[in-house]
Amino acid sequence: MTRKLNFIVAAILLLSFNSMAFQGQKLAEQVDLTSKLTGHMEIKGNTKLKDRHAQESREMVAEFLKTELSKFIDQVEIENYSATGNNVVGTIMATTKTDEWVVLGAHYDSVKDCPGANDNASGTALVYSVAKHIAGLNLRKYNVKIVFFDEEERGLIGSKAYAKKLKDENFNIVSVHTIDQMGWDNDGDRGFELEMPTETLKGHYLKVAKDYGYEFPIHMSTVTSTDHRSFRNAGFNAIGLTEEYVNKDTTPHYHKPTDTFETINFEYLGTITVYVQKVFEELLK
Repeated sequence: MTRKLNFIVAAILLLSFNSMAFQGQKLAEQVDLTSKLTGHMEIKGNTKLKDRHAQESREMVAEFLKTELSKFIDQVEIENYSATGNNVVGTIMATTKTDEWVVLGAHYDSVKDCPGANDNASGTALVYSVAKHIAGLNLRKYNVKIVFFDEEERGLIGSKAYAKKLKDENFNIVSVHTIDQMGWDNDGDRGFELEMPTETLKGHYLKVAKDYGYEFPIHMSTVTSTDHRSFRNAGFNAIGLTEEYVNKDTTPHYHKPTDTFETINFEYLGTITVYVQKVFEELLK
């Protein structure tokens, strides 16, 4: 019993240390990325985005995200899947040769006249931070694709195109993880939801939370209105993560002009980011 208690205490202390380290090292990056995606700051020259809906804006964002990922990922491409659609894809190879892949992604577009801070600059910032963490790991048993999807708000078009590409090219996919809306926590419980998780992925996420002493509520939902559905429909082992959408602790600014930078709870976003980093550390061991 004493050994078990000591392990739990050590795990909690480690998580606290990691959270503080995140605040010091990566919080500024998430703030900077989100501020530029939402028009709070200039994304290029004197240009501030009104939304990420118009073709010109989305193309500018795709180039911006490619540049940001290229700071720590050698292979980053903009994949033009149609005349209007552009997915941004970064490739992080395993540290030992394998044909198995894991996908982590979030959509970067927004609806018209909406800065899209929570939906989905928050998810984009989380994926960016986790991608940087993955790239710095000493051990990765799977190859990883980091994908920022275009045109989610037009019917999951970008993720459907990417799921089709993976299937058509016979990628050996271990799992797909998508993030959508992770910046609102009004009740302060740090809870979130796993959307349509397969039993394998549900078990992995819950085990990591238990092993590392996370005590926030993790709810299951059957929501299918975002990118994870594209991969489940294509037959892949997929899961979506979001704030407490079904449990009614979600942004009241959804698809409104008020979904601004100022509404993002960066402490909450950082907490879930550190947790997802642990999820991927354990997955890639």
